[in-house]
Amino acid sequence: MAILMCGTAQAALTADQVWADLQAAATEGGMKISAATEVAGDGELTLNGVSITPDGKPAIATISEVSIVEQEDGSVAFFPGEIRLENTGPGKVAITHEELSISAFEDAGGLGYGMDADSLSVAVNVVEGANMFDGTFDLTAVSGRYTRGLEALGMEMSADQLLYNITQKDPSLGIDSVNSSDTADLVLTGELTLPEGINLMSLQDTPSFIAAVRAGLGLSFEATQGVSTGDMVENNPMMPVSVAFSAAPGTTSVKAGADGVDISTTVEGFDVTLRPPMMPMPVEATSGTFGLGLSLPVVATEEAGAYGLQLTMENLVLDDAAWGMIDAGNVLEHGPLDVALDLGGTVKVDVLDLMQAGETGAPPNTTPELLTLDIRTLAVQALGAVANATGAFTFDNSMVAMGGPPMPVGTADVRLEGGNKVIDGLIAMGVITQEDAMGARMMMAMFGQPAGDDVLTSKIEAREGGSIFVNGQQIQ
Repeated sequence: MAILMCGTAQAALTADQVWADLQAAATEGGMKISAATEVAGDGELTLNGVSITPDGKPAIATISEVSIVEQEDGSVAFFPGEIRLENTGPGKVAITHEELSISAFEDAGGLGYGMDADSLSVAVNVVEGANMFDGTFDLTAVSGRYTRGLEALGMEMSADQLLYNITQKDPSLGIDSVNSSDTADLVLTGELTLPEGINLMSLQDTPSFIAAVRAGLGLSFEATQGVSTGDMVENNPMMPVSVAFSAAPGTTSVKAGADGVDISTTVEGFDVTLRPPMMPMPVEATSGTFGLGLSLPVVATEEAGAYGLQLTMENLVLDDAAWGMIDAGNVLEHGPLDVALDLGGTVKVDVLDLMQAGETGAPPNTTPELLTLDIRTLAVQALGAVANATGAFTFDNSMVAMGGPPMPVGTADVRLEGGNKVIDGLIAMGVITQEDAMGARMMMAMFGQPAGDDVLTSKIEAREGGSIFVNGQQIQ
């Protein structure tokens, strides 16, 4: 499939011409694709003993037979037999399928490809001494489409079901586990932007990758899935455990290029059941929506780039068995945990320059500078208490070159409700002593102003020169 994705020919789609085009594309990518025998028919070419070989090395993949058949609509269809990935090491990889067909068609910028299969399975087996990895990955009702424009590669893929089963042993790490998962309604879409003159097969080292990104290499990707379920059993005698999980539908997206990196993932909810050793019953946790987002500039410019971090966890609830391990006396409030975080700001950073410095060991050409920080949302609700904070800061980086930290200037507003109630509960549980609690209350009184029944507020100011004020009083 990788060789198919590198094809660039514009030739008319006869079986012979497409086969020649694939061979040329393989050669361009430093590979060789050949067949032991070629049998030509009426609009059809049958290849036996197909092998894919890097220059000067053993074959990395073999296909028992491939039928290339011209279609009435002008496309060409491939019908492969058994596919085997060769490995000179301790591992074996085999690909099997039912009713797999790959079609080639003329696209605006080259050859496009489509794929359909009733099922597609990959089996991986690695045994090296006492270490073992054995896994099967199965897709059902698979379809996909690959397009090639003049400057971008497009990809779409869907499967009704993805199953995997993995058994793994590594005595040196204490691993003796069995994992399984079942995911429904998997859909993947993506686009890879290729600068002129860049070949994917040439991106074999860090300098080549950095040069390609600076020239315009970019990726846009989105994956959605339906309900997922799974199990994990760890048989390590020191820490045996069993975990079962289910997850509601979710989405993950990635956009990356010289303009920046933007990653986000959301899951509508999940349920985890943990069976720890020597427990009479399992413990369970359920959650509503979970979301995580991260954005960061990649290439430094005259203007600062925007960054961001978002985290959302709604309605995380532990069952009675879990609370029984934490708070058997039912002293604390056992309500749900809610977390919301939204940070952002501007920064001057060149990630590619840092990658190059890591590769060569030389110092980076540009020193990263944090310029602003906006605390848009910081909210936590747990154990009957609620904490909120907002704020905005700028940073003086004049000391960074001499090894000093960036100095903040700005203000944050903090509100805490129910803090004393939580402290009372921890005392009743015996987690902290009265003396410990007194110190905590004194700190809260020092940094907070009363604003109601068990409510404290604070205004924290960072001023020029490194001084810090809390509620108007200087503490540093």
